[in-house]
Amino acid sequence: MREYPKKPKVVSEFGKFLYRSQDEIRAVQNGKLRHQMTLLERYSPYYGKKFKEWGLQSGDIKTVDDLEKIPLLYKKEYMADPMSFRLAIPPDAPVQPHERILWGVHYTTGTTSGVPTPFFSNTHDYFGNIMQLSRMCEVGTIGPDDTVANIFPLTPVPHIGFWKTVDYSIASGAKVVNAMTGAAYPPFPIHRSLDYAVDMVVRTKATVLSGIVSFVRRVIMRAEELKKDFSSVRMCFVLGEACPEGMRTDMKQRLMAMGAKDPFICSGLGFTEMQGTTLECTERGGMHLCAPDLHFLEIVDEKTGKRLPDGETGLLTITHVDRRGTCFLRYVVGDITTLTHETCPHCGRNDVRVVMQPIRTMELVNIKGTLINPDILKTEITQVKGVEEYQIVFTKEDLKDPLSLDKLQIRVAAAEGADRERIKEELIARGRRAVEMTPEVVFVGIMEIFDPTKSLKSVRVVDERPKVD
Repeated sequence: MREYPKKPKVVSEFGKFLYRSQDEIRAVQNGKLRHQMTLLERYSPYYGKKFKEWGLQSGDIKTVDDLEKIPLLYKKEYMADPMSFRLAIPPDAPVQPHERILWGVHYTTGTTSGVPTPFFSNTHDYFGNIMQLSRMCEVGTIGPDDTVANIFPLTPVPHIGFWKTVDYSIASGAKVVNAMTGAAYPPFPIHRSLDYAVDMVVRTKATVLSGIVSFVRRVIMRAEELKKDFSSVRMCFVLGEACPEGMRTDMKQRLMAMGAKDPFICSGLGFTEMQGTTLECTERGGMHLCAPDLHFLEIVDEKTGKRLPDGETGLLTITHVDRRGTCFLRYVVGDITTLTHETCPHCGRNDVRVVMQPIRTMELVNIKGTLINPDILKTEITQVKGVEEYQIVFTKEDLKDPLSLDKLQIRVAAAEGADRERIKEELIARGRRAVEMTPEVVFVGIMEIFDPTKSLKSVRVVDERPKVD
């Protein structure tokens, strides 16, 4: 495996924390958690009530190991009353103004109801987040010499992708240029085109492309089509969805065809409740948390809530050990993955790493009585040359008959001049190998699968099957 990064390692004073021993990091987490528990008992409407129901006091949680006494928290509970998770610190409370002043609000997306849920941050949280993002940039080797092209779309909902790209550029001292793509809003026509994003990269000699995996790839594809010079690009920081091996290879090959020198495709797992992302210090080397003094991650058994040891697969949860806005204990993020606390063999840091490509729990699909993981199929599809875009569709032999047989369909946008018969045969073979089912392959236009002017990111998995009461 090719080692990254290639740039000199620069570590700030607070970045050195990640090189402390496991015991030192755990001691800091435990101390902060005890204080956080006191704040939750005093000021959290949700936990103040729940502690009484559970027969717990803040002093019963002295270490992160004691968190198993706390039931898992699911998004539906948070969505039902988001204000109850925000600390209600009164004006006369003995705290710093930073712990009381609202700094910003982001919103979770992708909820089943379609209604975004607010997540509040105070000044204390934002300052901590800047520290977190500074460390993140050190892990990913983003610094003052870089120009970051922010190609996250500007959407109706303030999401962390767009705004945290701006923030991590502030934190690292990098320059940032913003493409401002996204769905048009007629009262204020501020959004720009895909071609603008391409030209912006060329004009500013951007070194880092920051955005959602599918849209970063679409920008690269369009630049290649226009025969642009992308030789300045040394890194793609891609988030928001899985980046299978075939996707990495495709983006690297296209970038190198436009002059880039062996670019680093850096993947991460980001979510609103962490106000940032994990990320890799080297390709496929595991994704670093970067802020163990702000967040504690666990892998738990869904049925029992018990913590699972390193290397075992389960639900990912986050506990805030140092927050003042919206605060959670053992919040289920919605991903199935694996953690390790071993010292990173690539960079020597001791923060926890996510070491398995996360699977969204909502994407596990029961088809023909078998629970399958579409991510396995995604990996196979991205290995097929000539596939520009794709979508996995679960449908029925007869959509008017909910009881008819399930059907697996792969919708494909093929590259111009590609051998469609070869693509079809290879997709069928790979589909059988991945999920032991024979897919129907349907060729469609590229915009029918993903139109970057209308949606935040591509929808890779669609379930069209009618519900049966």
